[in-house]
Amino acid sequence: MKKIFTLMMVVLATIAARATDYNEPIVVSVNGEASEQRGVISVEEKDGLYDLTMKNFVLMSEDGATGVGNISLKGIKSYKAGDATLLFANDVVTITEGDDPNVIVWLAPMLPPVPVELSGKIENGHLRCFLNIDLMATLQQQIKVTIGSGYQLSNQSLEDWHTTTEAYVEPNAWHSFESASGTLAPFAGHHIEKSADAHSGKASARLYSTSIFGIIANGTMTTGRMNAGSFSATDPANHAFLDMSQSDVDGNGDPFYSPLYSRPDSIALWVKFKQGTANAAHPFATVSAVITDGTFYQDPEDKEYSNVVAKAKYNTIAETSEWVRVVAPFNYVSETLAPKAVLVTVSTNADAGQGSNGDELLVDDIEFVYNAKMTGLKIKGQDVADFDPDKKEYAVEVSGEVTEADVEAQLDSRAALVQKTIEAVENGYQLTLKVLSGDMATATVYVVNIKSTASGIKSMVSSTAKNNDCYNLNGQRVMQPRKGLYIVGGKKVVMK
Repeated sequence: MKKIFTLMMVVLATIAARATDYNEPIVVSVNGEASEQRGVISVEEKDGLYDLTMKNFVLMSEDGATGVGNISLKGIKSYKAGDATLLFANDVVTITEGDDPNVIVWLAPMLPPVPVELSGKIENGHLRCFLNIDLMATLQQQIKVTIGSGYQLSNQSLEDWHTTTEAYVEPNAWHSFESASGTLAPFAGHHIEKSADAHSGKASARLYSTSIFGIIANGTMTTGRMNAGSFSATDPANHAFLDMSQSDVDGNGDPFYSPLYSRPDSIALWVKFKQGTANAAHPFATVSAVITDGTFYQDPEDKEYSNVVAKAKYNTIAETSEWVRVVAPFNYVSETLAPKAVLVTVSTNADAGQGSNGDELLVDDIEFVYNAKMTGLKIKGQDVADFDPDKKEYAVEVSGEVTEADVEAQLDSRAALVQKTIEAVENGYQLTLKVLSGDMATATVYVVNIKSTASGIKSMVSSTAKNNDCYNLNGQRVMQPRKGLYIVGGKKVVMK
């Protein structure tokens, strides 16, 4: 019987501790200089607490890789927010030596304990985390690590480029007619080049239109793949498309699609636009973004598609000699489809074949915007009066006890998550709501001081109790306690 009991305990312990390895893209910023790599992050859950380990962490530079080691945060408390598990930690960590045979020297044995701050989430099988590693005391380096892809576009700053056929170039993760498919791809011409006129960094993408057999071919780039299938500019056989089932790759080895696992609120980019010849009837450049479930989709559409999650379009990019930021909100058409990919297309004219020879559009710093504010708040069904998304602190009065279930936050984002924390204080509660953007990059914190008619020990904690106020086990305040068990200053005390 004892053996059976022991075996059961082993099985239960195995079930209770679940470890998952995430092989994720990692962006490492050292004192503001960023580089990309891949890494394995192990997450183990046991009894509601989490251990997170970034294995074989290295710092990349022009001189090669410098081994740091394994960075582990243990006993992380988790918070549920919808389908997501939120993880927050702020600890001093002893970095241990890694086991990657390709790394000759590890810095870990030479480093003292290091302050590490974590904010992250596990949602729909994906890990998204931000780590701040403070090595200023030893290496004069402040390291910021972003873990997980599928929230922003790769190469969104358009700094990195690769060579396609015939020595032409395209931005990494972006494509134009240089890598087009379709029977007329050899006749499509070239419509993109790297420009030193940048909004930030050292490069932007220059799109330009040309005249081919008397037909204006707009300068276009896409996160998918261009298809040239017709001499008629308005024929939908000429389009951009994505299809995650295809295995084709570009000159940099990247697929012709961009994964997206979240629901951004808008897309924003910086542009400069100049028409070769003024065209009052068709004066605008355009950008569009379509979020799908990853199956085949083309833009412009040739039929009605049922795999669309959301669409955004800004088709009134006007001429400007200065960099201008344009923003297009997403219109969500499906609440049930899971987002898996996005097709972003930028063109020198909003209408196919209606531009002019020599139209030019400079594009830089394309990003998805994730909001992280509340637009309203209810407590026990009661609206918090005069709520303002930019006002961070409120005072309200309610009757009875208040729990997390009594708090309803209205958000300005489909992807945002809310961490609710309620602390019992004297005469009520302090409610803290931390609104996190869908990409976990930003957060807004609201504090609500709740005066409640609920009496008793549930309205107090030891850290805020004054003068060691005394309560009986029914939660009633006692001025002159007799023999028995009481709560004094938030702690159990036996009066003799």
